[in-house]
Amino acid sequence: MSAFEVLKALINFIFDIGWIWLPIVLAVAFFETWMYYIKRVYWQGIDWRILEIKPPRDIERTPKIMEQVIAGFWGIFGTVTTKYQKYFKGTMQDYFSLEIIGIDGEIHFFIRAAAKFRNLIEAQIYSQYPQAEIKEVDDYVQNVPVDTPNKNWDIWGSRLRLSKSDVYPLRTYMQHVDIVMRPTSPPFIDPLAGLMEVMSKVKQGEQIWIQILIRPLADDWVKKSEKEVKALMEKTKPTAVPTEEGAFVPMQMLSPGQREVINAIELKAAKKGYEAKVQFGYFGRREIFAMPNVGAIMGLFNQFAALNANGLRPDAVTTTKANYLFAKQRKIFKQRRLLRMLKTRSFWERGYILNIEELASLFHFPTTSVKAPMTPWLEVKKAEPPLGLPTG
Repeated sequence: MSAFEVLKALINFIFDIGWIWLPIVLAVAFFETWMYYIKRVYWQGIDWRILEIKPPRDIERTPKIMEQVIAGFWGIFGTVTTKYQKYFKGTMQDYFSLEIIGIDGEIHFFIRAAAKFRNLIEAQIYSQYPQAEIKEVDDYVQNVPVDTPNKNWDIWGSRLRLSKSDVYPLRTYMQHVDIVMRPTSPPFIDPLAGLMEVMSKVKQGEQIWIQILIRPLADDWVKKSEKEVKALMEKTKPTAVPTEEGAFVPMQMLSPGQREVINAIELKAAKKGYEAKVQFGYFGRREIFAMPNVGAIMGLFNQFAALNANGLRPDAVTTTKANYLFAKQRKIFKQRRLLRMLKTRSFWERGYILNIEELASLFHFPTTSVKAPMTPWLEVKKAEPPLGLPTG
């Protein structure tokens, strides 16, 4: 029997049993379509608000205080409580977007969330930054035309992904200290200093958007970390010491690097976690569009990379570049798709897990060590927040 006859027989067989697999395929397709429809209806019904935060100038402490704020935000966990809500109303776990935005040389810190969480956000921020100012503002994304790129505007950006499994941590603010100059009392080196400098120097007609979408996660994600630690302990057996198959190696028998990696995984799992998604875009009028600004943005994220742990890097699928066939058309398609993602801040897919320490490293208010001229500090100190401020 020839290969063609075999293939023909196989195709005929598949169609003959279509009464078995076709209903399953149709049922799955219907379910996926239904879930997408009801989730979209729910999502479009959310009353989104943009809150701008102007921090006080005299922030001398590390982002540990922002870590406490983000830990407080975790209180929104539990939006979906019943299967009816999930499968018939399309209810999704609520999420926030933490945003650092540079527009025409001015820097802004925004939090985008459902209106019902405004009191929670204000309470958590005022608890750690009592001199801050919070106000509701219009959405800045409307400043960029929806048909970008066009003859006047260009865009470059990407969604970022982790270089390793999300059980491995990013390099956090805890490692950003100068132990050479002052070993007894190491000063904090703010990783946002470079970004503030870049954003302060962008010209009229340039914008930089950095968005960190966060969705609180149930604590059972730590089981994945425990599994990875177990696998590492089993894999790293010293050759000079005989061990039974599957036996654990005592920590003191591991190399310093192996111990450091395992400790880092366990420390990450010890704090509250979020599903997260990080994305950014650089926009500019064509006559002043400057690709070096993109490199400066990536320089920010490179500060949080550790070769023996994890890092953030552009996702090739969403990065706004294309080569080879129909490169120009494909690039425009990717640019406009990224612009839609940045404008909508949709969070349909699964994110990667970042804990509150990692998130506070990526998003916090600049400390006094930041000297960028356009850093949005509040110049006039305010009175303490009112005693009756709601806390939830």
